[in-house]
Amino acid sequence: MKRSLLIVIGLIAISVFLLSAGSIITQPESRFPEKEISIALRNVGHRLLLHAGDSTSRVLPVKQLTEYNYLLEFQTPFAFVPDSLVNIVQQSLKATSLSLDYVVNVLACGSQEIVYGFQIGNQKQTTLVPCLGREQPEGCYVINLSFLQADSSQKKSYLFALALVSLVTIGFVGRAYPKNKNVILNQSSAALIGKFEFYADLRKLRLGKLSVDLSDKESQLLKLFVQQINQPVAREVLMKEVWQDNGALISRSLDVFVSRLRKKLKDDPTIQLQNVHGVGYKLVVAPS
Repeated sequence: MKRSLLIVIGLIAISVFLLSAGSIITQPESRFPEKEISIALRNVGHRLLLHAGDSTSRVLPVKQLTEYNYLLEFQTPFAFVPDSLVNIVQQSLKATSLSLDYVVNVLACGSQEIVYGFQIGNQKQTTLVPCLGREQPEGCYVINLSFLQADSSQKKSYLFALALVSLVTIGFVGRAYPKNKNVILNQSSAALIGKFEFYADLRKLRLGKLSVDLSDKESQLLKLFVQQINQPVAREVLMKEVWQDNGALISRSLDVFVSRLRKKLKDDPTIQLQNVHGVGYKLVVAPS
């Protein structure tokens, strides 16, 4: 009983946590910091030109192509080393409040061909930084920065699904483990089978503190045996009463369920479920 109560409490706690987390995730995201990004990109341009030995040329105004896509242009051609570009971009963006992954592409002004590119992510496997150490020749370049949007819809669905499953499980556990199970058992009529108490309506066996659950057909079979304790019951009667059928397939099922009942009654050595050759089975209960 204590274990069942702890399970219910644990599931309730998990549900509350998941629902809270889901509600937090579903709240509107804070406004994208366009001004911070623009300042950071101008700092990238300034430091790149200084690294190329140019302290006078202008960094042109940053263009925001879309909400997550920016373009950085320069007044004059310049050369750059990929290692320096990667470090400068990382350091500049770390100063902003944004934590999204991003892709940087350096394009040739005229052809718009990508001459160099890299990706930075929060995890090592999402970080792609190729061709370090190879200086790019002087030329007219523009730098395109694209932020990768975090897809939270899948996380939302997953959290709410977990919360729903937890709540449904709580309902089933609550039904399966009533607050005062012993009172309910005691209020039901029990048939005595040796040391066992058999609650046919609840499909349960009880031996002291031991409680054994029965399937519907196990309970029906045991009820028939109890009605004729120490008397053989024909296979045909058992199959007709329990399965409403006397086919070969049902006959094999009967043997399986009788075997299961034997295992569930094994804790009382005074009880034997015997096979009566050519007839059926007999529930034998020795005098205590």
